[in-house]
Amino acid sequence: MAAGSKKQRRRLCRLLLLLVILAGAGWLGWTWFFPAPADASPAAMGRWLAKRDLSRVSDQTRLALVDRLQELLLAEAGIAAFPDPRPDDLERLAGNVELLSHVWFLARGSEYQNCPPRERMSFLRQQVDAVTVWGEFDNQLQDQLRRNAGQQPETSRLRLLDDIDSWILAEPTGQQEGLRHALHDAVLCWLATSDLGDQEMTLRQEAAERISSALDSGAVDAADRLELDAQHQDRVLRNSWLLLEAWFRNRSLEFAGLPIQQRLPFIEKQLDKVAGWQLDRVMVIGDVNEPAGSRPADARLLEVVSQLLAQLPDWIERAPKQQRDAVAHLAEELKHSLATYMLKQALPDLLPGFP
Repeated sequence: MAAGSKKQRRRLCRLLLLLVILAGAGWLGWTWFFPAPADASPAAMGRWLAKRDLSRVSDQTRLALVDRLQELLLAEAGIAAFPDPRPDDLERLAGNVELLSHVWFLARGSEYQNCPPRERMSFLRQQVDAVTVWGEFDNQLQDQLRRNAGQQPETSRLRLLDDIDSWILAEPTGQQEGLRHALHDAVLCWLATSDLGDQEMTLRQEAAERISSALDSGAVDAADRLELDAQHQDRVLRNSWLLLEAWFRNRSLEFAGLPIQQRLPFIEKQLDKVAGWQLDRVMVIGDVNEPAGSRPADARLLEVVSQLLAQLPDWIERAPKQQRDAVAHLAEELKHSLATYMLKQALPDLLPGFP
């Protein structure tokens, strides 16, 4: 009996030892296949993105993956940063990138709100560089998914910005304003540090629409939160005119499709928009030492439109042949309507009580 009992104990010990060895080997294999995010190579990060369901890992792990992914994308932008994914991994890969994009935005938005004023510009510059390569990575993934499904790639190259808008709206009301300020400030940083002249007109036109919507909701206040030096201001000025040209081209195509009776109200509506944007606060129009907002809205509008009129011949010349007539038409109608519009704006000040 004793001998049998000893044999059973030896068998049990061997079994336990085997289980420990197998468990250790499994753990080593797992940690090799999915190493700690901070040390993950491009191949290992590719496995994290393509093989794991990142909605099931901890917040801390997701944030560590965000930091490492940002480093890798900045080192080599786009899908080229990782081994080619298998077609059947693309859905999970794209879903994980979208999830980490959301984590990235909320984390960086929160960090920015705690930044001292003098550090905001440098912090945002890093994030602008990151979102550029991150957005391109996301675009490449989406294009590859659509090609695999036999569909044409999307024309929009700013899909990530649409996601950011929805992420902000999904946050508690008390947190939305701070995140929106962070987004608006990042856009101003982008305008202050990038050369939009290197971008295709189609991207400028798309960016102009998004920025005009942001200006409608008060994005110009970013000029009060960021410290811009003279070089930044000069870059913002040049980029703003490039975007205004793109915006004007969009409006000219819209104007060309309107019935005659809707054209004058359309022009007045666009002039109201431009006046409300207070563009002199970021476009450095006139005396740069003049306090922001010290001039009345109609004076700001007159300055912006006067400079716009001076640039219209160049805008018409640069428009594609098939769009040139539309741009020239809106330019001519704007010149005819401007005096009447400015008079309407000034009458309430000149004649108190005038409706």
